This record gives sequence, structure tokens and C-alpha cells, in this order.
Amino acid sequence: MSCLLENEAVRAVFSDRAELLELTNRHTGTGFVQSHGLWRMIVKEKENLEVELLPENAVPEMKISGNELAIRYRELSSGSGHPLKIELEIHGHLHDNVIDWDLRIANHTKDIQIREMMFPILHLSSAMENMSLHHSMFGGEVISGIREKILSSTASYKGMDELYRRHCARYPFPLATNCHTFNSGTEGIYLGSHDLTFQDTLHVFELEKRNILNALIVKYPFLAPGESTEIHGYTISLYRGPWQAAADLYRAWADTWFHHEPPPDHVKRMRGWQRIIARTQYGENLYPYNTFPQILEDGKKAGIDTLFLFGWHRGGHDCDYPNYIPSPELGGKECLRENIAEFRRNGGKVILYSNGQLIDKNTDFYRTTGHRISTKDLNGNEQQQFYGFSGRGTAQNLYGNRTFVTACPACPEWLEVLKRVADTAAELGCDGVFYDQLGACSNICCDPSHGHRVPFTESTRARSEMIRNLRNYVKEKYPSMSFGIELISDLSARYADYVHNLIGGAVPLNPDWEQKQEKPRIATNFEWFRYTFPEVILSDREIRDDTDIERRVNRVLLNNLISDVEIYRCKKTIAETPHYQEYLGKANRFRSRFAHLLDGAVFRSTLLHRLDNPEMDSAGYLAPDGAAVVIATQSHKPELSAKLEVPGKELADQGFLGDGTIAADGTLILKKHALAILVFR
Repeated sequence: MSCLLENEAVRAVFSDRAELLELTNRHTGTGFVQSHGLWRMIVKEKENLEVELLPENAVPEMKISGNELAIRYRELSSGSGHPLKIELEIHGHLHDNVIDWDLRIANHTKDIQIREMMFPILHLSSAMENMSLHHSMFGGEVISGIREKILSSTASYKGMDELYRRHCARYPFPLATNCHTFNSGTEGIYLGSHDLTFQDTLHVFELEKRNILNALIVKYPFLAPGESTEIHGYTISLYRGPWQAAADLYRAWADTWFHHEPPPDHVKRMRGWQRIIARTQYGENLYPYNTFPQILEDGKKAGIDTLFLFGWHRGGHDCDYPNYIPSPELGGKECLRENIAEFRRNGGKVILYSNGQLIDKNTDFYRTTGHRISTKDLNGNEQQQFYGFSGRGTAQNLYGNRTFVTACPACPEWLEVLKRVADTAAELGCDGVFYDQLGACSNICCDPSHGHRVPFTESTRARSEMIRNLRNYVKEKYPSMSFGIELISDLSARYADYVHNLIGGAVPLNPDWEQKQEKPRIATNFEWFRYTFPEVILSDREIRDDTDIERRVNRVLLNNLISDVEIYRCKKTIAETPHYQEYLGKANRFRSRFAHLLDGAVFRSTLLHRLDNPEMDSAGYLAPDGAAVVIATQSHKPELSAKLEVPGKELADQGFLGDGTIAADGTLILKKHALAILVFR
């Protein structure tokens, strides 16, 4: 006998074994799922760490009351015949076009650990599979065929691909938000975790037994015998409209906890920085402190007045952390302070680098403190990262990796280390302090001496609280100094004046686009995060040489990003790439004409305007004064035309970088590598 949860928007049908048989948008008639159990559970039983519990091996009690569904299992089974005293309760609440879900899990066994909870599991219908997947990988990724994406991933010798072949993404990083959506352009399904614990969450897309295509969410309760937990905030929405409607749903929830303070004015106006390694990991001095005037001169020709200073300390970049002591080899502390002051007197800004989590195992700090406050894995071992830079030789690349451990954010000693970096930046006269890697998720930690639960799957929430305390320290003590972090996550970005990206948002899936005159297909482009959290300032990345300059720089303007200039992996100034220097300078002068509209503008994707030719890239912004600003560009055709409309507004201003025109009827023509900024009021 089936159970029905239904209103005017959604129809959900469940079997008496709690299988989800149907999930339909009643407004459109689209069915999103095929029959499948709602959950799986992974437990540790004796020496086996991954015993799978499935709903078909247990009998639920089910009750529908109005728009409420209750499913209760008094015991579960691994299928071996003996019952397990594990209680599972699932509660669903239907309202409007949304089903909200909550779980309660209680471990009444004597010797079993409940490790993973997979819920909800959606077996994709053909209609859902044919939709594009939009999720927040590195800020925003669009996957046009999820089955092909899974199959293109390398089969794992170490896994069980004959049962489950998976494409996975973890929140809070590399996923920047805890949700995803499948969307056709006119409707979609949203799957989110509106969970205020911000515990580790895995979004999984899998081929089960080679053919069944599923989307699911994994949590990691790690319940010992006698423990119980509740997991709240699972949300499924069947909505009409483009993918932005799903992002709006996530933002509406995020507004209950996301608060972002405006950055300093110099960050709002910042067009970019030169990211420079002064001293390398292997001891080569690239930029002694007295070379700073030339760095500024080279940058100004490109419209860049900021030095993002890496490798300024004695050990060199990615070495000797957290010993941030000015390098005698580069000139010493007073020389550094004097040259920072000179840099600023000549109109420049300086941001001082540090790493927000790494501890070098070859330091006295590690031997006295770091080994104790480092994160430990499920087996009690330190969690390590390895970084190796090389120059002209080969031995350093083969054998010279520096080994680091990661600091547990629950340990107050680490916050004090990061505060001292801010003190150093202020003492040296810098305009900002930066903490690398700090925006990513923290490793779960299994060291009970740190005072947290083991395993600590809410470690990233602890890191977020640490970032908040660190920001408050910086802003209270040094109010004019900027506070920046690397890596995009909503949980950490709310405290940052800007976020330094891991990727650039310009790498095409079709690298032969220019030869074939095909539009570059950019899968990862930050659009999801920029739309959901437009107040967060982001950088680009990955322009390291003098190739493909016009297209990539135009995307910086299109996306209204900070330019991260990192020539030859931060070992040269932009003068080493003269075409990049010349074109970026031209682009920044053009951009400055519209700075009063774009600084602080709210990214609205394609919702403010209509462009009838998808071959042309475009982005719409709501300016601080209420104007609609449309930026459009193309790089793959000698000439492209498109009809542009901004409903309810008229063209008030226009500008072109390269050759372009717009006619009175809205026909926009762009030559190759041209970019238009069009203002509507």
C-alpha cells in the first residue's frame, strides 16, 4: 500500500517499504525520480569498517498526517539475518513546492559504530538526467551530462566500482555552498542541506550497479554505542524557472546566518595585484626588498598598484611556517619596512602573505607545539600536506618536498599564531594581511586532547568561528587594514574583505576553440557563488604567461573580478609579459570609466537582460545607483551580432574595449576580442 504526500505543487509517492516511487512537479507534470530506497547507512561491525545497511532489509512504520510524513525503523539489518538495535526516524514536511526532511538516529547496540548516513537518495528519471547540473564546485560549475561525468572519472582499483561509481564533492570545500540543482532552463529540482551545524557533507552523484543513476547527500555522524543524533535541514524543492531560482532558495536560508561587512574602500577600488614570491622555498632570492619600486612601476603600467607579497620571510615561500621573520637575505626587517613605506608613498598598496593552517614539520614550533595541535586522522596519524618548488634543477622537484601538518582550529594556540601575523603586517606598515588556505574546509580531527568530539566532523564550523575571531582582532586593532583569505566557501567568505580564488574561471573545455572558431566552453566560472553571494569580492587566477590574453582579461571584466597577476608562478613581474601588461593596462583604464557603477555592483547573471545569441557571453549587474549594467564579449568569431533588451530600461551610456557598436534597436555587434559595457536606466 502506497503513501501519498501531495499539494497543489508537488506529488510524492512512497511504497510501504518507504521507497520513493514518484516525485512530480504538478505544475509542469515532470517526474524527477524512479523507484529507489530513500537511504543507506554504513556501520562498523567488528573488524569490518564498511558494512552497508539498506532499507529493503528492514520494515518501517509509516504515517501520513496532512502534509507530514513519518517513517520509523525500530531496528535495522545488514541482510545477514540478525537485527541491529539501531533506530532511524525520518520526518518529511511538504509546504509550497518544498519538502523539508529531518532525521533522528539512535545507536542502541553494544559494539557497532554508525559511520555514514546517506540521505536522501534520488534515482534520477530520464527527465532529470537530461537537465544540466549546477553546483558550487570552486564557486560554480555546470555539468551538462552527469552520467558522462561519472564515467569519465578514472575507475578506482581501491574502490568497488562494480557497485558504485561516483563523482563526489565535499562541502564546505571544494563546494562553496551546501546545495545543488538540476535545471532544464525552465524548471528544476533543488537538493540542499540547510544544516546550521555546518558539519562535513558530501554531495554524491553515482552509478549504482553500473546503470542506476543517483544523486544523494552523505553525513558522517560516527555514533558510538549509546549515542544518538539529529540531522536537520535536508531540503528538496521542485521549482519553475532558471537555475537562479534554486540559488535564491539557498540565499533565503543563508540570510539567517550570512552577514558580510563592507570591505575597506581601497579593496573596493582594487583592480588587481601582482603576486610576487620574493624568496623561494629552495633559497633563491628573486626580489630583495629594495626592488619593490620596480615592481610598482611595472604594475602601474597595467593599472595594478598592489603588491601581494609572498616568500617575504626567512624560510621562503611554502617553507618554515609559521616562522614569519623578515629575511636577512632579502634585506632584513628595517629594509622591508622602509621599502613598504616607499611603495605606499608612491601610491601603492602592500598585502602580506601567511598560511592559515600549515605547520612545517622541520620547525621548532612543530617540535614544541605543532605536533600537539595538528589534526589527526581516524587512525590517529597526523594529516599532512606536501609542497615542492623547483628551479633550474631536478633533484628538488624529485626529493625536496616540504612536509606540513595542518593546525586544528579548536586549539586556541593557533589563533594566537595567526593574530601575531596581523601584528607583523601592521608593524611593517602593510595595507592588508592575507591567510592562505583558510577558506577551505578544515580536516576532521580525531585527537581527543584538543577537547572536541572525536571524530570532529564539525571542524570547519570551528574554523569559521576562528576566522571570525581573527577578523574581529584585525578590525578592532587595525581598522584600516584589509583581511583576505584563499578559497571560496560561504561559511568563511562572510568574514573576508576579498577571496583569492583557486582557479581563474577562464579555462575552456575545448582548448582548440580558436582554431575551430567555437565558443570557449567554461564549465567552472564562479557564476553560482557570485549570484548567490554578490557582495563577496573574488579574484581570478591562472594567467601566468603571455598567451590568450584578450579573452582571459575580458573575462576578468565580464565577471568583475580582481586580477591576480602571477607571472611564471609568481617569479616575475608583469613586465616579463609585455602583451599582458599592455592589454591589462588598456582594460583597466576602460574599466575605470565605469568604476562608479561596477564597484559594489550586484551580479544578476542574465536576469536583468535578454540576449538572443547564446554565442555571445554576457553578464548583468545592478549598479549602486540602480542602473542596469550589461557587459558582453566574444573572442571566437571575426564578428558576432545579437539583439539586446533590458526590459523597462533604456540605453543611457556605452563603451567598447575593442571594436563594437550598438544600434538604436538594440542590435549589438562585437568584433573578435571586443567587450562592451552598456548602461541602462
